[in-house]
Amino acid sequence: MEERISRFLSGLLRHFPHKFGIEVDENGWAKIEEVEKVLKKRYGVGEELIRKIVMQDEKGRFKLAEGKIRARYGHSIPVNTRWSEKGTIPDKLYHGTDPGRLESILKHGLLSMKRHEVYLSENVEEGLKVGRRHCRNPVVLEIDAENMKRRGIEIRKKGKVYTADYVPPEFIRLMK
Repeated sequence: MEERISRFLSGLLRHFPHKFGIEVDENGWAKIEEVEKVLKKRYGVGEELIRKIVMQDEKGRFKLAEGKIRARYGHSIPVNTRWSEKGTIPDKLYHGTDPGRLESILKHGLLSMKRHEVYLSENVEEGLKVGRRHCRNPVVLEIDAENMKRRGIEIRKKGKVYTADYVPPEFIRLMK
């Protein structure tokens, strides 16, 4: 049940707050009390379970602060995604993808496509896990984040996920 509620919460904050009368500000924040009303009506749960879901979420999808909640990444609704949490950006990041997209990625780089940002993982295993959401046997790309930063390309930390507007092909290497 918690998994179902977590998925719904993710969709509510990222994609369809308006369908449930939730107001989301320009940075993606919603009042926890408004979200709680929706979850109470739909699932009979309150703020305590919302906090538990946020704290135990392995993907780090949510953030709570001062009576508000937001999804850290993955929005299809228009919100400001150009923020970053404090913390060190690793020198190497990873991106799992469908092998059928490899030729285009190595030629054109990683583009945000239908999303606001390109999503990067901090380790190979997580990159593989993300890639498996798109295909059965993904490939993992190593991203030279250190040299991207040196070149002035912004990488943002959002929980356990890192984002960029674009990853140029010269910073991408196929892992064997």
